[in-house]
Amino acid sequence: MTLPDSNALSAGRAWLEALGFNLCAVLDVDTFTGELRDAFKAARVIPGPGERLVVLGMAGSAMWTHLEERSSGTDHPFDDFSREAALSVSQRFWGDRSPRILYPGVLPIPLQQLGRVAGWACPSPLGLDISPLYGPWFAYRAVFFVKNPLPFTSVETAQSPCRSCQTKPCLTACPAGAVHFEGGFQLDACLTQRLDDPSGCGVRCKSRLACPVGAEHRYSDAQLDYHGQRSFDALRRWSAAKPQ
Repeated sequence: MTLPDSNALSAGRAWLEALGFNLCAVLDVDTFTGELRDAFKAARVIPGPGERLVVLGMAGSAMWTHLEERSSGTDHPFDDFSREAALSVSQRFWGDRSPRILYPGVLPIPLQQLGRVAGWACPSPLGLDISPLYGPWFAYRAVFFVKNPLPFTSVETAQSPCRSCQTKPCLTACPAGAVHFEGGFQLDACLTQRLDDPSGCGVRCKSRLACPVGAEHRYSDAQLDYHGQRSFDALRRWSAAKPQ
């Protein structure tokens, strides 16, 4: 028996949450405006008949714990697991055996803008978006089209927790002075500091760790080291390939 669309969505979301995908939104691409609309147009990402855009994310360390127990041994465990989950939830709950997976992948999908449309997060002085609930401890894991008229997610624009933060410890925690409440994040200063301090800022952002929002959802030390080292290795490769 086929579940009604709303029940199918709920069942799929519950299954995903048990795997650590505790963020899920179904978005209407036709309502996108401005830079987000232009980015999808430039990437030639157009929904087909009856397709819905699904965005999955993780917050906290639930998925990390699951992957540690799984011991997949792949080079890209988060990406591989996310593709596998997108395929499985579409097949098992949403009646689509071949969902069109956009991310992880090579397409330039504007993840942070999708998160803002979904009501998950908003810009922060850290140069990455912040969730009012999870703080900076969340990430985008999958974006895909599914052929099922799932109900669109009803969202409200996330309100910035930075505005009401009294102490703003992220500003003083940055040794490079790259974090500013007004004037924007100084990316070049951040990258230089990371390359100069590989065992410190290279793998762990002091400002991110100082953020009090969602501190109870902070990644475990093992997860911090994993993501930080992969990010630093990518930065080092980029720096080495950059024309001098």
